[in-house]
Order: sequence, then C-alpha cells, then structure tokens
Amino acid sequence: MNLKTILKKTKPTQFRVGETLYSASPVPSIMGIVNVTPDSFFDGGKYNSTEAAFEHAIKLVEEGAAIIDVGGESSRPGSSSVSEKEELERVLPIIEKLAPFKKDLHFSISIDTVKSKVAYKAMEAGADIINDISALSMDSAMAQVILETKASCILNHMRGNFGTMQQDFKPYSNVVQEVQNELRISAKKLIDLGVPQDKICLDPGIGFGKSLQDNLELIASASDFSEMEFPILWGLSRKSYIGKIPALETSDRLIPSVVSAFITALGGATIIRVHDVASTFESFKLLEAFRSYESI
Repeated sequence: MNLKTILKKTKPTQFRVGETLYSASPVPSIMGIVNVTPDSFFDGGKYNSTEAAFEHAIKLVEEGAAIIDVGGESSRPGSSSVSEKEELERVLPIIEKLAPFKKDLHFSISIDTVKSKVAYKAMEAGADIINDISALSMDSAMAQVILETKASCILNHMRGNFGTMQQDFKPYSNVVQEVQNELRISAKKLIDLGVPQDKICLDPGIGFGKSLQDNLELIASASDFSEMEFPILWGLSRKSYIGKIPALETSDRLIPSVVSAFITALGGATIIRVHDVASTFESFKLLEAFRSYESI
C-alpha cells in the first residue's frame, strides 16, 4: 500500500448539530475539552471557575476547536460521582456564558454528563450536544431527554461504572465487533424513539474498561468503525493507555495523543476530542494539504 492510498480522502460521514454538519472529509472536526472539575485526570482544578473555564474555551475555539465539550464530573477510572446539584452548579454558568458567542465564533457546545436532568438543563442553557459516556446505560431517562430537547448526541462505549470499569470488565473475545455491536444497540434505542440517525455520533470509548491491547486494536481499526454508517468520535487525548506502552511510561503524552488522533483521522473519524487543540489542528492541516494534492 503506497502513501497516496493511505492518505486518500475518506467518504463523508456527517454529524448534524442544528444547522451545522460536521464531516470526516477532508479532515475531522476538533472537540476541545473544558473540565470544570477539581479532579480531572489531566487538568483537574485548572479551569475550576466560570471565568477561567470561559477564557480557556474561547482560546480553544481560536486554536481551531469546532465544538467545546463541558464536563462537571470526572470520568477517570476510580473517580467518584458528584451530586446532580453540584454538577449543575459547575456546568451551567460556563454554558450560559459561552452560548451567546456560538453564532459569531462558529462553534457548538456539548455537555459531558450521564445525568438526564443535567443534560436537560444544559440544553436549556444553550448546549447543542449531549455527550453521554455511558451510552444511555446509567440513566434510563436520558434517551427521552435527547428526543425531547432535539439534541444531537454522542454515545460512548463503556462497561461498568467510573469506579470499577478498569477492574471488573470481562475480557473481550473480539473487541472491535463487541464494541460495535453494543454501540449499535444503544443507537437503535434512540432511532426507535425517533431520533434521526445523523444526530447520533458513536465513540468507541478508548480507556473505558479496556486493556492496552484492546485500546490499540480499536484505534488500529478506525476505518472499520467509519463503515458503521454513523459519525464516529475518538477520545484519545492524554489517556493512560499511552503510559502503558514500553518507553512511554514517563511521556507527557502530547505527541502520542496527536499521533493517535492522526491515525484515527486517516481512518475516517468525524470528530476528535482533545485537550491540545492547537497541536492537533496543525496535524490536521497537514493531512488536509496532502489530501488536497491533485494526484491523491
């Protein structure tokens, strides 16, 4: 296989968010992470105020983020849940402050939550996307909220819960096939309710109840996920699988995160969720330049 084959344009896979269509072609859109939490694995506490979170979000948009993902509860392995009240107090002020800037700065807002009431209130405050990392499994009312609010949504594959997902998961016999099948089941629940398929984005859930080998196999199979006829999001940024790779144990994980994003972009990813927007944006501009070359 030559380089031109590897770099060829992927088929357009569109994710509809309001009047905006996010596509895998020519390169994925970037989702920038804004954690309004004291215990996020990467930037916990750094943006744990409305003003700091707002400034960081605008900076990410200026660096190339098309979506800002706001989270008020850490999902790192072993983390503890927070109350609905506390989560709302963390996320609503930043969403309300960001919402008036969406039109002029051309970005969407995503709420990262497993709680249906938090999702509902966030949509009222100006969010456009509900990012449910439990793929509807932790709150039975989430599917109805997605339907009622007309939200676009992201369903992330996970087995277990935040506290146990890295200890209690059963080994996969075929991780790619099993993750795809379980995501399809979650998506079908929404489609059966009446949620349009192009408003449902699937996330294979790197690091959520999976071994190093599972994570590497999923990433290497990015093109297989892009054949599922759903938009696909990959969240790879700074995750612990990188530190489990020999010789990368002490890495700051920046370069491996960008390389992982590039690999999934080659495989047809629609959206990449990252902490380091500027570096990822630069790598995607390079890919776009290669793909626009007339002989590719």
